[in-house]
Amino acid sequence: MFDVVLPLKALPKAKSRLADVLTNSQRSDLMLAMVQDVVVTLLAWSDCRSLTILQGPGWPPVLPAAPKLRVIREDDCGGVGLNEILAAGIDRLFGERIIVVFGDLPGLAAADLEALSTAFDKGKTVICPDDQNVGTNAVAFSADDIPVFRFGGNSFREYRRNICSDRRVVLERPGLSFDVDTPAGLDALLWGRNAAMSLGPATQKWVLAARSSGVMWRIQAPVATQQNANVSC
Repeated sequence: MFDVVLPLKALPKAKSRLADVLTNSQRSDLMLAMVQDVVVTLLAWSDCRSLTILQGPGWPPVLPAAPKLRVIREDDCGGVGLNEILAAGIDRLFGERIIVVFGDLPGLAAADLEALSTAFDKGKTVICPDDQNVGTNAVAFSADDIPVFRFGGNSFREYRRNICSDRRVVLERPGLSFDVDTPAGLDALLWGRNAAMSLGPATQKWVLAARSSGVMWRIQAPVATQQNANVSC
Protein backbone atom coordinates (compact mmCIF):
# COMPACT_ATOMS: atom_id res chain seq x y z
CA MET A 1 0.00 0.00 0.00
CA PHE A 2 0.99 3.62 -0.51
CA ASP A 3 1.23 6.70 1.65
CA VAL A 4 0.08 9.53 -0.59
CA VAL A 5 1.15 13.15 -0.19
CA LEU A 6 -0.87 15.96 -1.76
CA PRO A 7 0.67 19.46 -1.61
CA LEU A 8 -1.72 22.40 -1.79
CA LYS A 9 -0.27 25.87 -2.14
CA ALA A 10 -2.08 28.87 -0.63
CA LEU A 11 -5.52 28.93 -2.23
CA PRO A 12 -5.39 32.65 -3.21
CA LYS A 13 -2.26 31.86 -5.25
CA ALA A 14 -3.71 28.80 -6.98
CA LYS A 15 -3.98 28.81 -10.77
CA SER A 16 -2.27 32.18 -11.07
CA ARG A 17 -1.61 31.59 -14.78
CA LEU A 18 -5.37 31.72 -15.33
CA ALA A 19 -5.64 35.23 -13.86
CA ASP A 20 -6.20 36.76 -17.31
CA VAL A 21 -9.24 34.60 -18.02
CA LEU A 22 -10.77 33.83 -14.62
CA THR A 23 -11.64 36.02 -11.66
CA ASN A 24 -10.01 35.29 -8.30
CA SER A 25 -13.22 33.64 -7.13
CA GLN A 26 -13.49 31.50 -10.25
CA ARG A 27 -9.89 30.33 -9.90
CA SER A 28 -10.38 29.42 -6.25
CA ASP A 29 -13.63 27.60 -6.97
CA LEU A 30 -12.01 25.64 -9.81
CA MET A 31 -9.11 24.56 -7.62
CA LEU A 32 -11.46 23.61 -4.79
CA ALA A 33 -13.54 21.47 -7.14
CA MET A 34 -10.56 19.63 -8.60
CA VAL A 35 -9.02 19.02 -5.19
CA GLN A 36 -12.28 17.64 -3.82
CA ASP A 37 -12.47 15.15 -6.69
CA VAL A 38 -8.82 14.13 -6.38
CA VAL A 39 -9.13 13.60 -2.62
CA VAL A 40 -12.28 11.48 -2.98
CA THR A 41 -10.58 9.36 -5.66
CA LEU A 42 -7.48 8.84 -3.52
CA LEU A 43 -9.42 7.96 -0.38
CA ALA A 44 -11.51 5.44 -2.29
CA TRP A 45 -8.43 3.72 -3.70
CA SER A 46 -7.89 0.45 -1.86
CA ASP A 47 -4.10 0.77 -2.14
CA CYS A 48 -4.05 4.14 -0.33
CA ARG A 49 -2.90 3.50 3.24
CA SER A 50 -2.87 7.18 4.16
CA LEU A 51 -3.35 10.57 2.53
CA THR A 52 -1.38 13.50 3.91
CA ILE A 53 -2.21 16.99 2.67
CA LEU A 54 0.43 19.68 3.03
CA GLN A 55 -1.82 22.70 3.07
CA GLY A 56 -1.00 26.34 2.52
CA PRO A 57 -3.18 29.15 3.91
CA GLY A 58 -6.61 30.16 2.70
CA TRP A 59 -8.31 26.78 2.35
CA PRO A 60 -11.84 26.44 3.72
CA PRO A 61 -12.85 23.23 5.56
CA VAL A 62 -14.14 21.35 2.51
CA LEU A 63 -12.18 18.10 2.81
CA PRO A 64 -14.09 14.97 3.82
CA ALA A 65 -13.52 13.45 7.24
CA ALA A 66 -11.71 10.14 6.86
CA PRO A 67 -9.56 8.05 9.21
CA LYS A 68 -6.68 7.87 6.76
CA LEU A 69 -6.70 11.58 5.91
CA ARG A 70 -4.58 14.11 7.81
CA VAL A 71 -3.80 17.73 7.08
CA ILE A 72 -0.47 19.36 7.94
CA ARG A 73 -0.03 23.09 7.56
CA GLU A 74 2.88 24.21 5.43
CA ASP A 75 4.08 26.41 8.27
CA ASP A 76 4.43 23.34 10.47
CA CYS A 77 6.63 21.54 7.96
CA GLY A 78 9.45 24.03 7.79
CA GLY A 79 11.34 24.73 4.61
CA VAL A 80 10.89 27.36 1.93
CA GLY A 81 9.20 26.56 -1.33
CA LEU A 82 7.36 23.48 -2.53
CA ASN A 83 10.31 21.12 -2.79
CA GLU A 84 11.62 21.81 0.72
CA ILE A 85 8.13 21.61 2.21
CA LEU A 86 7.58 18.26 0.49
CA ALA A 87 10.85 16.86 1.79
CA ALA A 88 9.97 17.96 5.33
CA GLY A 89 6.45 16.54 5.10
CA ILE A 90 7.63 13.18 3.82
CA ASP A 91 9.99 12.92 6.78
CA ARG A 92 6.84 12.47 8.87
CA LEU A 93 5.70 9.37 7.01
CA PHE A 94 6.49 5.83 8.08
CA GLY A 95 5.42 3.75 5.08
CA GLU A 96 7.69 2.07 2.56
CA ARG A 97 5.94 3.24 -0.63
CA ILE A 98 5.11 6.89 -1.24
CA ILE A 99 3.32 8.86 -3.95
CA VAL A 100 3.39 12.62 -4.40
CA VAL A 101 0.45 13.75 -6.51
CA PHE A 102 -1.04 17.15 -7.25
CA GLY A 103 -4.62 18.31 -6.83
CA ASP A 104 -5.31 19.80 -10.25
CA LEU A 105 -5.99 16.51 -12.04
CA PRO A 106 -9.72 16.69 -12.86
CA GLY A 107 -9.75 13.34 -14.66
CA LEU A 108 -7.85 11.27 -12.09
CA ALA A 109 -9.46 7.83 -11.80
CA ALA A 110 -8.91 4.56 -9.97
CA ALA A 111 -7.54 2.99 -13.16
CA ASP A 112 -4.78 5.62 -13.27
CA LEU A 113 -3.78 4.83 -9.71
CA GLU A 114 -3.79 1.09 -10.41
CA ALA A 115 -1.52 1.71 -13.41
CA LEU A 116 0.78 3.72 -11.17
CA SER A 117 0.90 0.88 -8.66
CA THR A 118 1.65 -1.66 -11.41
CA ALA A 119 4.46 0.50 -12.78
CA PHE A 120 5.93 0.88 -9.31
CA ASP A 121 5.98 -2.90 -8.86
CA LYS A 122 8.91 -2.92 -11.29
CA GLY A 123 10.96 -1.60 -8.37
CA LYS A 124 11.69 1.79 -9.84
CA THR A 125 10.71 5.42 -9.31
CA VAL A 126 7.64 6.23 -11.38
CA ILE A 127 7.43 9.67 -13.00
CA CYS A 128 4.11 10.93 -14.43
CA PRO A 129 4.62 13.92 -16.73
CA ASP A 130 2.00 16.43 -17.77
CA ASP A 131 0.59 16.27 -21.27
CA GLN A 132 3.27 18.61 -22.60
CA ASN A 133 6.10 16.50 -21.12
CA VAL A 134 7.30 19.60 -19.28
CA GLY A 135 5.92 19.43 -15.75
CA THR A 136 5.42 16.45 -13.44
CA ASN A 137 2.05 15.61 -11.90
CA ALA A 138 2.97 12.59 -9.77
CA VAL A 139 6.01 10.69 -8.56
CA ALA A 140 6.04 7.30 -6.80
CA PHE A 141 9.11 6.07 -4.96
CA SER A 142 10.38 3.90 -2.13
CA ALA A 143 11.05 5.36 1.30
CA ASP A 144 14.64 4.12 1.03
CA ASP A 145 15.12 5.84 -2.35
CA ILE A 146 13.52 9.28 -1.99
CA PRO A 147 14.39 11.49 -4.96
CA VAL A 148 15.51 15.08 -4.70
CA PHE A 149 12.29 16.93 -5.48
CA ARG A 150 12.50 19.13 -8.54
CA PHE A 151 8.94 20.34 -9.03
CA GLY A 152 8.74 23.59 -10.90
CA GLY A 153 9.66 24.64 -14.42
CA ASN A 154 10.77 21.76 -16.66
CA SER A 155 10.59 19.32 -13.76
CA PHE A 156 10.05 16.29 -16.02
CA ARG A 157 13.34 16.98 -17.79
CA GLU A 158 15.07 17.47 -14.44
CA TYR A 159 13.77 14.16 -13.07
CA ARG A 160 14.91 12.30 -16.16
CA ARG A 161 18.28 14.02 -16.01
CA ASN A 162 18.88 13.20 -12.36
CA ILE A 163 17.34 9.72 -12.03
CA CYS A 164 19.16 7.07 -14.02
CA SER A 165 17.13 5.39 -16.73
CA ASP A 166 17.51 1.98 -15.13
CA ARG A 167 15.93 3.35 -11.92
CA ARG A 168 12.87 5.08 -13.35
CA VAL A 169 9.68 4.37 -15.25
CA VAL A 170 7.72 7.05 -17.13
CA LEU A 171 3.96 6.57 -16.95
CA GLU A 172 1.68 8.57 -19.24
CA ARG A 173 -2.06 8.33 -18.73
CA PRO A 174 -4.77 10.95 -19.42
CA GLY A 175 -5.94 11.14 -15.81
CA LEU A 176 -2.39 11.69 -14.56
CA SER A 177 -1.21 13.97 -17.36
CA PHE A 178 -4.09 16.41 -17.86
CA ASP A 179 -3.84 19.34 -15.47
CA VAL A 180 -5.35 22.81 -15.74
CA ASP A 181 -2.60 25.40 -15.55
CA THR A 182 -3.08 27.58 -18.63
CA PRO A 183 -5.90 29.11 -20.71
CA ALA A 184 -5.31 26.32 -23.22
CA GLY A 185 -5.85 23.73 -20.50
CA LEU A 186 -8.96 25.57 -19.31
CA ASP A 187 -10.34 25.49 -22.85
CA ALA A 188 -9.72 21.73 -22.95
CA LEU A 189 -11.42 21.28 -19.59
CA LEU A 190 -14.53 23.20 -20.61
CA TRP A 191 -14.99 21.84 -24.10
CA GLY A 192 -13.68 18.30 -23.89
CA ARG A 193 -10.19 16.87 -24.14
CA ASN A 194 -10.35 13.10 -24.24
CA ALA A 195 -13.44 10.97 -24.61
CA ALA A 196 -11.87 8.26 -22.43
CA MET A 197 -11.41 10.63 -19.47
CA SER A 198 -14.33 11.49 -17.20
CA LEU A 199 -14.33 14.47 -14.85
CA GLY A 200 -15.06 14.20 -11.15
CA PRO A 201 -18.51 15.43 -10.01
CA ALA A 202 -17.30 18.62 -8.31
CA THR A 203 -15.32 19.60 -11.40
CA GLN A 204 -18.25 18.73 -13.66
CA LYS A 205 -20.44 21.08 -11.62
CA TRP A 206 -17.86 23.87 -11.93
CA VAL A 207 -17.58 23.31 -15.70
CA LEU A 208 -21.35 23.54 -16.23
CA ALA A 209 -21.50 26.77 -14.23
CA ALA A 210 -18.52 28.23 -16.10
CA ARG A 211 -20.02 27.40 -19.47
CA SER A 212 -23.33 29.03 -18.59
CA SER A 213 -21.58 32.18 -17.34
CA GLY A 214 -19.60 32.58 -20.55
CA VAL A 215 -16.11 32.14 -19.08
CA MET A 216 -14.62 31.30 -22.45
CA TRP A 217 -15.75 34.60 -23.93
CA ARG A 218 -12.83 36.15 -22.06
CA ILE A 219 -10.20 34.06 -23.86
CA GLN A 220 -8.66 35.56 -26.97
CA ALA A 221 -9.17 33.60 -30.18
CA PRO A 222 -5.42 33.04 -30.82
CA VAL A 223 -5.11 31.24 -27.47
CA ALA A 224 -7.99 28.92 -28.30
CA THR A 225 -6.53 28.31 -31.75
CA GLN A 226 -3.14 27.42 -30.27
CA GLN A 227 -4.85 25.10 -27.77
CA ASN A 228 -6.64 23.23 -30.52
CA ALA A 229 -3.35 22.77 -32.35
CA ASN A 230 -1.65 21.33 -29.27
CA VAL A 231 -4.35 18.90 -28.15
CA SER A 232 -4.83 15.49 -29.70
CA CYS A 233 -8.11 13.77 -28.91
